[in-house]
Amino acid sequence: MIHNQFKIAIRNLLKQKLYASINILGLAVGIASCILIVLFIQHEFSYDKFFKDYQRIYRMSLERIYPNHSTYYAIVPHSFGKVAKASFEEIEDFTVSSRFPNVELTYENERGEEIRFDEEMILAGDSLFFRVFDFKILNGKTENLLSLANEMVVTQEFAQRFFGDIDPIGKVLKIGENLEFIVSAVMQDVPENSHFKFSAVISNLGLPFLQQENFTSFSAYTFFKLREGVDPVSLEAKIPQLVDTYAAGQIERELGKSWADYKNAGNGYRYFLQPISEIHLYPSFIEAQLKPGGNITSVYILIAVAILILGIASINFMNLSIARSSERAKEVGIRKVLGSFRTQLIGQFLIEAIILSGIGVFLALAIAQIVLPYFNDLTERHITFPFSVATIGVFLLIVIIVGFLAGMYPALVLSSFKPTEVMKGKFVSSQKGQWIRNGLVVFQFWISIILIIGTFVIRNQMHYLQSVSLGFDKEHVLMVERGFSYGPQKIKTFVEEIRKFPEVENASYTFAAPGEESSFFGVMYQPEGASELLTAKSMVIADGAMETLGLELIAGRGFEESTQDSLYLILNETATRLLEINDPIGVKLSEVQDGPDGPVTISRTVIGVVKDFNFISLRDEITPLVLQNVESFGQEVGGQYVLARIKPNETQAAINAIEAKWKEIDPSQEFKFSFLDERLNNLYEQEKQTGRIFSIFSVLAIFVSCIGLFALSAYITSLRTKEIGVRKVLGASVGGVVLMLSKDFSKMVLIAFVFAAPVAWWVMEKWWLQSFAYRVNVSLWAILVSGVLVFLLAWLTVSYQSYKAASINPVNSLKS
Repeated sequence: MIHNQFKIAIRNLLKQKLYASINILGLAVGIASCILIVLFIQHEFSYDKFFKDYQRIYRMSLERIYPNHSTYYAIVPHSFGKVAKASFEEIEDFTVSSRFPNVELTYENERGEEIRFDEEMILAGDSLFFRVFDFKILNGKTENLLSLANEMVVTQEFAQRFFGDIDPIGKVLKIGENLEFIVSAVMQDVPENSHFKFSAVISNLGLPFLQQENFTSFSAYTFFKLREGVDPVSLEAKIPQLVDTYAAGQIERELGKSWADYKNAGNGYRYFLQPISEIHLYPSFIEAQLKPGGNITSVYILIAVAILILGIASINFMNLSIARSSERAKEVGIRKVLGSFRTQLIGQFLIEAIILSGIGVFLALAIAQIVLPYFNDLTERHITFPFSVATIGVFLLIVIIVGFLAGMYPALVLSSFKPTEVMKGKFVSSQKGQWIRNGLVVFQFWISIILIIGTFVIRNQMHYLQSVSLGFDKEHVLMVERGFSYGPQKIKTFVEEIRKFPEVENASYTFAAPGEESSFFGVMYQPEGASELLTAKSMVIADGAMETLGLELIAGRGFEESTQDSLYLILNETATRLLEINDPIGVKLSEVQDGPDGPVTISRTVIGVVKDFNFISLRDEITPLVLQNVESFGQEVGGQYVLARIKPNETQAAINAIEAKWKEIDPSQEFKFSFLDERLNNLYEQEKQTGRIFSIFSVLAIFVSCIGLFALSAYITSLRTKEIGVRKVLGASVGGVVLMLSKDFSKMVLIAFVFAAPVAWWVMEKWWLQSFAYRVNVSLWAILVSGVLVFLLAWLTVSYQSYKAASINPVNSLKS
């Protein structure tokens, strides 16, 4: 019986080659899109799950509560790990690590040559790091790693890159001028699907700051491995007592203010535990991440897109099957007269659907495999196709599910025909059949219009982020990196020299760069005669940096080379508003610092106010900012970045001249540069990537909808061939016939637009855009353009078939 049903199914599909081809193509494109999206989503959810017992590993993160806002940090005071382990039996193990980005390393090879190279990220970890995180050790020491102050573990990629085939164990690497480390082991490379990003781990025993007690400065990543069965929520609830016990006293000593008054002023620390497997996606607004994370909202959107595209492909199948029901009506009637049961007919139609689905899935796999390398380039991932017995089982299940879902309703409809009425074609001419068919078309284009509107909104937001004024001039600013390794005197000489170049308008150097959130550190000042604290971010700059960046001074003066500015401050507008002082110029702010004999209070004077500018990201509101001069930290302090404003159309000449001067002053230092506007644009790479993915799959959704509409319009037009012939004999024009045949489909697209517009507005306005403090609104223009675009595509698709039918000689139409 089943064998016979398969033969009949294949025969029916071969009889209707156009119908079968369009169905298979629609299903294949829809399923291939789903496969790619599912692979991407699976990859996003796989982060850090390769660690043994990853379910029990949590990162201690922080919500720093200020009087007027909160900021979230992935780094916390490094001493909390040790006291938490001692205080709470729920913690089985802990490890503390710190990051060191853009580190210069030196290595002396066998020929006595000193080799210098830069590393993007190095970690400093304790002796428990490799006990909590079971990275595989490939070579060298395997026990008690990082237990010695001069130990270093490097990745396999690091070892191959710098030592080649030479055994790296025992090699000495130098960081800066004073820190030497010996390679004790080579570990596996950090997998791509990890929130960790480093090429080496050094022992933190050789770093004095990390050995000092600290419960207030945010300095380290702290991870806990909980015991089996421990509820992280109950453990998290106990952390405030650690803050009261250990941090309160340090804050009181540093500020000369009681812990109760400090909290009553609106300050606070809320520590919480993040599962390591959720760090990549939840939440995206935490500062000081080891590497940029994903976004769970974007993942949810892509899940919805995958479901919707598959839904469109399935609707195509259902719609074409229902539309073709008149052709199968006689077959159904004859089968019933000859004794076929309804279950047999349902089985026949389901087998046809499953065969169609199987061919579609096979073609989809081929398409996905071919497209995957390009998809990896688009998403900047290294996703592979997991061929295995389990994978084959999953795709067989997809074949059955898609075939069943897409074929069940048509099977039920076709098998329900009554033999006595089937020859009358009552179903085809009934309102019920038309309503079902039209409803499915409306639903298809409802989905497509939502996706297109979403694509326009994402693109508008990305354009806004790249074009909106940040409060300073980001264009034509060259940033030379690694200023620290150049030394304080050389960096000053370098800046003085490049200012003389005709291609350079201005130059200076800074500790912090806009968009580089890790280079802005927190500070607390107490206004003279007030009990409240001003909590702010600090940006340390040299003379001339404000002019080089194009910051706008709205009151007072800036830092000047002719004056000693070590005790002066410049505030942004937000900070002055918090002080609630009409004229902040001349106001004294006290800062408490640790001195050799205990806390020391330093009084600083506000000399200027700078217009608010976005110094980190447009995802966040502008917060209080204090500009300090490098002179505040002594004369022997340089900077991390050299900034040079280049004259328009002089970029390459300026780069060549600046690089030549850099090498002239110190040939041993590598010249590494970037442009400020490019760095700021890279802050939104995740959102741009989401936009690109969304655009591609929106186009695919429209494509699948239109090929379904193409086939459906061809079939509906064929049913009205004689009607068209009669109308043309009676004087109807080709344009009139095209308009008549197209208007019903046009109505459906308009109805879809009416229902899609508010849904798309709600999803984008109330959901996706909420992650940006500075954002566009979902404009009427984006909605209307999306609707017009989809309407035109649908109309062109239908009108082609309509024009083709209307152009036929009416004599031939009436003879057929």
